[in-house]
Order: sequence, then C-alpha cells, then structure tokens
Amino acid sequence: MKTALNRVPASFPVRRMDYNFNDIPRYWCNDEPSLTHYFTGLSTLFPEGESYFVRSVRALRTKAKENKILDTEIGAFIGQEAMHSKEHHAFHVSAQQHGLDPESLEKATGIILKGIEKVFSKKWNLLVTVGLEHYTAVLVVSMMQSVNELMTDTTIRNLWLWHSIEETEHKAVAFDLYQYLYGNGLNAYIPRISVFTFSLILITAFSTIYQVVLMKRDKQLTNFKSWRNFFSFASKQYKILIPKFLEYYRFDFHPNHTDEKALVATTKIKLRINDSSLLLS
Repeated sequence: MKTALNRVPASFPVRRMDYNFNDIPRYWCNDEPSLTHYFTGLSTLFPEGESYFVRSVRALRTKAKENKILDTEIGAFIGQEAMHSKEHHAFHVSAQQHGLDPESLEKATGIILKGIEKVFSKKWNLLVTVGLEHYTAVLVVSMMQSVNELMTDTTIRNLWLWHSIEETEHKAVAFDLYQYLYGNGLNAYIPRISVFTFSLILITAFSTIYQVVLMKRDKQLTNFKSWRNFFSFASKQYKILIPKFLEYYRFDFHPNHTDEKALVATTKIKLRINDSSLLLS
C-alpha cells in the first residue's frame, strides 16, 4: 500500500497522547508506597532513556536508508519514543505536588546516559538500545496481562498500558537495524550479549536505587510491611521474567519470536484505541 506521499507506511502508528496528571494520588499502585515508588522509579528512566534510544538509532539510520521498510519503521519508532518521553516527563512534573521530586531522578539518568553515550561507539550505543528494548518488551507483557490491575488510578494505568502496547509494536526495530548493519554471525552475537549484560546490571541498579530514594523521600524507608508486599510481588514476577530476559542470550534470538498480538488487541479494546485512520496517515 502507498500513501499520498508515495511511501510504504509503518506497520504501527505514532499516537499523539496528552494525559492529565493533575489529580494523581500519592499511592496509585496497590494503594501503598513500595510498589508505587518502584514503578515511579522505572518511569524516571523513560524520558532520558528513550531520548537516548532515539539518538542511538538516528546516529546509524542513514546507513539503512536503502531499506525503505526498515527506514519507515525507524521513523515510527522515533515518533513513539518521543511521545513516551513527553508523557512520562509530564507525570514526573505533576508528582512534585507530593514532594517526591522524581524529576531530579530523571535528570540524573540523563547525566549518566550522556556519559555512556560519549564513551561508547555508535554500535555499542545501539546495542544498549537493542538490549533494553528487549528488557522493556518482556516487562510490558506482564504489565498488560496482570500488573496494570494493581494500578488504582485510571490515568496512570492508561499511561502504562498505552506505553506497553507501543513497546510491543516497535520491539524489533532497533534489533533489525543492528542485524541489517552488522549481521547475525558470531562477531555480531558476542558484542550483543556483552552489552546486554552491562545494560541489565545498569537498569537493575538504577531502578533499585531510585525506588529506595523515593521511599526515603516519602519517609517510608522503614515501612517493612510495604517492603514485604513489594518483595512478594517481585519474587513472583521475576520467576516469570528472568527466563524471558535470558532468551536474549540465544544465538538465534529475535524479538519477533514471541507473538503478543492477541494481548495487544485486548489491551487496545480496554483503552478504546482504534488505529484504522492512523495507520493510513
């Protein structure tokens, strides 16, 4: 199919969202602090993290211009990630009303990622993106399946579900760019898993530290009942998540080996998303 501009459209749309976060409660996940601050900590990684993903892909995009389909998918990937950054940043600004200052953690993430970006080559920056896109793609499946039900605020739940849909839609774009440029042999595999190991350690450290910081700012650091609730949740989730993270170490791994179409379709119905006109634009 060709559009009016005589180009192949992306297989997924860029949705323009504008959530209102003015009345978000202090504890919007399971009505308690540890889970709320865990997901807020994750959220503070997104604005700067996804801007970094966009830069890493843009830095090598020109080398894939001859692949028109991939180039179009990259354009849609950039558009979706930009919207994620915008909406999560808006949430962080609104959360200042509770005195938790998640925006400061967002800024800290930016400083660290810009440092990594300067040290790493374009290839390695792309590989950080490839690895963390897999990490995120695994998390959002659990979010769509069950975790969203813990989110008692409708706006926050919709934010995470919309984000989850789009992470699933574009989960293979950075990987496909890497494979297009560097192949799928041993010389491509070894850097891929090496950088992924680094990225896993990095994001685990960030999310843990940020949760602790938010709990301290909220004067909930010694709320042992809340911590028990979190560790019970985390132990059940990571029994499911860890094997899926480790699939990335398979030599023949590709993000599209898993199919979440039915789950995404169900989530779109829940959010009343209809993309028929967007996919033609």
